[in-house]
Amino acid sequence: MKFPLSPAVLLLSMTALLPLQAHAETEEDGRLWLNLTMEGNLSAEHKLGWYMELQPRWKDEANHFDQSLIRPAINYKLSDRASVWLGYADVRTNLAKGTSHEQRWWQQFLYTFPVTAYGITLTSRTRLEQRNLDLGDDTGYRVRQLLRASRKLESNPSVSLLLWNELFVNANHTDWGARSGFDQNRAFAGIAWQAQSNARLEVGYINQFIRGQSTDRMNHILSTSLFIRF
Repeated sequence: MKFPLSPAVLLLSMTALLPLQAHAETEEDGRLWLNLTMEGNLSAEHKLGWYMELQPRWKDEANHFDQSLIRPAINYKLSDRASVWLGYADVRTNLAKGTSHEQRWWQQFLYTFPVTAYGITLTSRTRLEQRNLDLGDDTGYRVRQLLRASRKLESNPSVSLLLWNELFVNANHTDWGARSGFDQNRAFAGIAWQAQSNARLEVGYINQFIRGQSTDRMNHILSTSLFIRF
């Protein structure tokens, strides 16, 4: 099977190199993320939809529970390729001194490009977030840009090779620790299996690089995501 380089793959590779601007010291950890995503239609013409995401995450080589994330949203289809979204996220993180609680509003624009000559499907997701943590009073504003590329296997069209990269940039400083500029980067490589017309399983590896105050962090994550459409 031929899988030549394309502009999409080159762009994904270039954005994945951004975390190399790191401090000399980087802490590393192995983690496990699970994700259940459900979605469906709210209108007869299928333009207005609902979305729900549930994510438990483990840290310390997946030995200790780290974080829970609940992310509901509604979306509106502008066309067969473009949609706009409005959502909320409830994020609870286990810390040494207890549990922090983050409430987050977010908006996004999602666009799927026409399939390339190489059979690659490229999707762009631009998300804006307004973050409030119980550790301080400030609202943090963050931009997330994701680029995703997938290609079906010729030998088994229900299975796709999957790459994506997501860059996080903070727009401001906050009293709970956010700093303006580069925040983190996530790079994923794995496979997607279309088990049914309404069910897809994605399994792979995420390299998560996070800029710290004095020490950066790199997490090696086993990611498993189940997507169900009703």
